Formats: sequence, structure tokens, C-alpha cells
Amino acid sequence: MPDREPPPLLGTSHFLVLIGPRELGFSEVSRLSSVTDASLPPQEGAHRFETVVLRRALTQSSELYDWRREIVNGQDDRRPVTIRLLVAAGMAVVNSWRLEGAWPCRWSGPSLHALGNDVAIEELELAYDDLVWVVDPDRPPSKSPRSRKKTEGA
Repeated sequence: MPDREPPPLLGTSHFLVLIGPRELGFSEVSRLSSVTDASLPPQEGAHRFETVVLRRALTQSSELYDWRREIVNGQDDRRPVTIRLLVAAGMAVVNSWRLEGAWPCRWSGPSLHALGNDVAIEELELAYDDLVWVVDPDRPPSKSPRSRKKTEGA
């Protein structure tokens, strides 16, 4: 039996996030989760995707908050969000996932503390219609035929 070299382990510190076609910098992306409630029959919507939280340093830009406000004001502003895992900073994409029909169900501003010196962080929590593992990361977004139950959100 020939010796096989195991594939290299992938790190979690180098990634890109695109909201629509726009690349935005984030310091953290929460876990991507597809969940099945085993207590429900499959035909009763037992499958769902959990929300994803994006975190980044707060700047003077209000674009994430503005997107949330559009949803609060009744506008249906769903966007594709692509998360690309990189080999290293500025290197090749090794995995890519797309959140189809994503919309912000929560925005949170920083926690403030007069005696602290932490970086001010904003969070954007996204609900979405479908999670697609993108085989070719350069392929444009499309409607996925494998839609599941939408994520639970606001």
C-alpha cells in the first residue's frame, strides 16, 4: 500500500468577504451551519441554515447599518454574500461559499467602556435563503435549485 501524503490543513485567518460584487474587510465570520431537526419529518421543513455573523472594526462608514435600515423600513434588499477561504494572505482561494439571498436580520454597534482600549467592533448578522459551496469561485451568483428552509432571523 503506497504512503499517501495527507492534504495540508487549512487555516481560518485568511479570508475575503464579498457583499454583492463589493469586497469588504471583516475580522471574523461565524461558523457556516446547515442543520436538520431530527425530531421533525424531512417534509415538514426540518432543514435550515443558521444565521452568520460578520464582525469588523467600526469605521465612519455606515453602509452596513444603512443596509439593515433598508430592511427595517420594509425594503426587500437581499444580496449574495461570498466567503472565500485563502491559502494565505493574498494567495489562492481554496474554498468558497455563497449565501444566496442574504439580508441583515441584526446590526450591533460597539460596546463602549471608558477604561478599556479595545477596538470598536460592529456586527452584522445575516439570514439567507441557501448556502452554496462554490466549486468554481469565479463563477457569478445564480439561483440555486437546492433551496432549503430559510434561516431563522428577525
